[in-house]
Amino acid sequence: MKNLFVLLFLIPATIATAFNPTIPVLHLPDYAHEETREQFLAQLETAASEVGFFALSGTGVDPELLDRSYEQIVAYFDQDRSIKHDLLTTDGQRGYVPGESAKGDNRIDFKEFFHVGRELSDEDLQRLRYCKNVWPEHPEGFKPAMQELYQALDLCKEAIGEILSSAIEKEPGYFNSMIREGDCLMRAIHYPGNPPANSIWAAAHTDINFFTILPRSTAKGLQILNKDNEWIDVIVPNGAFIVNCGDMLENLTNGHFRSAQHRVVDAGQADERYSVVFFVHPRSADRLDPLPEFVEKTGGIRTYANVNRIELLAERLIDLGLASYELMEFFVESGAIERLREVNRLSHKAEEALTQAGFSI
Repeated sequence: MKNLFVLLFLIPATIATAFNPTIPVLHLPDYAHEETREQFLAQLETAASEVGFFALSGTGVDPELLDRSYEQIVAYFDQDRSIKHDLLTTDGQRGYVPGESAKGDNRIDFKEFFHVGRELSDEDLQRLRYCKNVWPEHPEGFKPAMQELYQALDLCKEAIGEILSSAIEKEPGYFNSMIREGDCLMRAIHYPGNPPANSIWAAAHTDINFFTILPRSTAKGLQILNKDNEWIDVIVPNGAFIVNCGDMLENLTNGHFRSAQHRVVDAGQADERYSVVFFVHPRSADRLDPLPEFVEKTGGIRTYANVNRIELLAERLIDLGLASYELMEFFVESGAIERLREVNRLSHKAEEALTQAGFSI
């Protein structure tokens, strides 16, 4: 962490530009400079609460690393689907996934993706109850490229965790104490060209995690739903990462930080689209109960559930049809259903899936 902020001091503070982005743009080194930190945090708080998305420049991640990674990602997805299906896992948490549907939407998104987690020893995997990575034999450069990119984004997430801790006026390391060993998931996505008329690259959804990091993709297509209920294209400066708040951060702040609806649509400018998404999670048992100061800040009434990370994630995976029977059983026995119902936040689709699986809820 110290190494990253030392690097930020070497990058110039805010540089004026005539570029017209569609979401707020923040320059990460501004946080490291005392004379610009207060304004940076004010802009961050506004972006997170009013938009839920912001662009972040000056991350220190090598753009050539992203180029090399995309070369390997394209080569992997260009293989026959039967080869990719050899790495199809039952829970969708690692390896190849042929598609999914957004929460509350029965359509299958027109995409395929590959999941990578942190490389851990067998002892740490068992201690943290995380899944083990699975790797394809071809292309040979895929595994090292994904590991290197994961490590770079994993470091970047700690810088973002630190600025978010400051934005909610918590002590340094507040978020990083949870996300440093969190089950952060990197997703390499392929959106095939010309989606059928009754499908979409990625239907409208929010992200379940704390926050998401999105380096540049290979083509346009990302849109967010603004406060006027209009879909707008996400346009950011070259080299900037996109960061968006997730459901877990929204839950923790009792809705003050916005987990915005977003989607990916075929812009008609490219046959195919590839992207990398880094989902930042806390540890499974970390509490996400709305913080008292944010309950007070948002009107004095708690409108989000008292849950931990694995309970909120389980509900989403059940909704998406990706949960194992064991995860469903855990969710039912955890008592989270009653706590989500208490604030009217239990997914109807998850309820239906649990009933169909034979659970009495």
